[in-house]
Amino acid sequence: MSDVDPHNMGYPRPDWRQMVAPVRPADLAVVPLVALVVLTGGLTAFGVRLFERAVDALFRLGYGLLPAWLGAAGAPAWLAFLLFPAALGLVHAAVVRFVPPADRHHAIPLVILARARREGRIPPVTTLLKSAAAILTLGAGGSLGREGPVVLLGSGIGSALGQAVRVRADWRNALVTAGAAAAIATAFHAPITGAFFAMEIVLVQFTARSFALAALGATVAAVLSNYLTGQPPFPIPAYSVQDPWQVPLFTGLGLCVAPLSRLYIAAIFGGDEAGRHLVRLSPGLRAALGGVLFGLVGLALPGTLGPGLATIQDALGGRLPLLTIAALLGGKLLAIAVTSGGGWTGGTFTPALFLGAMGGGLYGHLAALAFPGLAIQPGAYAVVGMAAMIAGATQAPLTALALIFEITRDYRIALPAMLACGVAAVLSQRINPYSVDTLHLPEQGILLPWQLHDLREVKVGEVMTRGVHVVREDMDLKAVVDLMHRTRHGGYPVVDGAGRLTGMITLEDVRDVPVKGRLSTPVTRAMSRKLVAVTPDQSVAEAALLMAHHGVGRLPVVAADDQTRLVGILTRTDILRAYPTLRDDLGAG
Repeated sequence: MSDVDPHNMGYPRPDWRQMVAPVRPADLAVVPLVALVVLTGGLTAFGVRLFERAVDALFRLGYGLLPAWLGAAGAPAWLAFLLFPAALGLVHAAVVRFVPPADRHHAIPLVILARARREGRIPPVTTLLKSAAAILTLGAGGSLGREGPVVLLGSGIGSALGQAVRVRADWRNALVTAGAAAAIATAFHAPITGAFFAMEIVLVQFTARSFALAALGATVAAVLSNYLTGQPPFPIPAYSVQDPWQVPLFTGLGLCVAPLSRLYIAAIFGGDEAGRHLVRLSPGLRAALGGVLFGLVGLALPGTLGPGLATIQDALGGRLPLLTIAALLGGKLLAIAVTSGGGWTGGTFTPALFLGAMGGGLYGHLAALAFPGLAIQPGAYAVVGMAAMIAGATQAPLTALALIFEITRDYRIALPAMLACGVAAVLSQRINPYSVDTLHLPEQGILLPWQLHDLREVKVGEVMTRGVHVVREDMDLKAVVDLMHRTRHGGYPVVDGAGRLTGMITLEDVRDVPVKGRLSTPVTRAMSRKLVAVTPDQSVAEAALLMAHHGVGRLPVVAADDQTRLVGILTRTDILRAYPTLRDDLGAG
């Protein structure tokens, strides 16, 4: 019998006997990695629970015991809302000071950076210090999230294990990813959500093997987390949306949540930038001032303090009136901005949940007033709004849907959530391609998969430089050198008296002229008349190949119908700059 299948393009026919072949010792090499993933999941579950208990204890101290002590001492109890976060702000700044400067990013971007650029290495001191700083932030009532810090904690545990046993880089990366998935699974008792979170947000390049190991770590953590606590942070009522007339309303909710998600991202990063540039204070005083400001917001709206899980629960249950929800939505955005402006440490996931629940609840109340004939439940819209907000802010719709499904255990609310999440994610990405977790990654030199455009689809005319400095044939090399000093360019097209393109002159051409008499040499004696040019309708891929083949760094762009009419110039910088600037056009479809 032939080993080649004639109907299979000449490839060898699969041998079914391989399916029952005995396991070889080399096949068991992955067993230690699986064991490390299981250990990472277990340790992450314990670490996340300790983190949460520390936050709860600190929060109770500041907003439970301290007001009682002040009242007993004859002082106003409301002073606790100012003194406590201000004091912890000074401690927070002292802790952050010892974080290595290269690791002073937000938590999830730091995990992505560790996978993409550092072979899965996260310094243990960074994990410990940033976890301590996040505990101080959340315990003080700062309006940032816990999921980012616990993701760093889980990934840091995986990285530390990988470094301790000296595994290779791809194994360390797998442990980092598994730790991130385990952290989310522990926080929400949701292993599927943890696995999707790792796939959509942490994995710069998705592989089935990495996803399987992340799912294993998430499952171990979720099982252990259920044993330790037994319930998710905010159980969601099971809503049933059976009226088909509400489908357009859920579409509208997605359309409304998308700009809210961008406003949320602006509050975080805009607040941080304003704090660094507008407030000329030491880090300690800056954090203390931020603490006083979010304490004042919390004094007026206590539900904005900290993660606000109880307030989220009230919104999901439909127990908050319209005006209260509106006040909490605006107050939380303000609290997020001043917390970030104070330089405090925290995540971005929980605030998105809070804003999504309030935004969805507000939308549901307004829809109930506008359409009294429909059986609209504002709590159901709060649930869907929460999912849509996660999809819009993180651009991870699968994570958002998995979270809702795992917490509700009811696919009926997951269907309108799927609609709203899809709309919010697409519109949010159209407004701005970067999510709350990837906004600053380009500054670290990390290109995400959607940034790796097919240059065959990009035309030269879309990215070329139109305002071109040219050299005339009647100039001498002294004028060319002066032009190079002024513009800092290394080459120019050469045109004749009628403005027709006749050649190129570069710094190398100038240097090839003997030093004696160089500056008085006419351009026509130094220039190259062997033109390599492109037209605006050619692809950037073609142009890049021409540059590589001829060893040049720039190409003149000429009109398709006239090879002597110069319309622009294409440089390597133009090609590189095309990645961030063309994303809006290429990602729209």
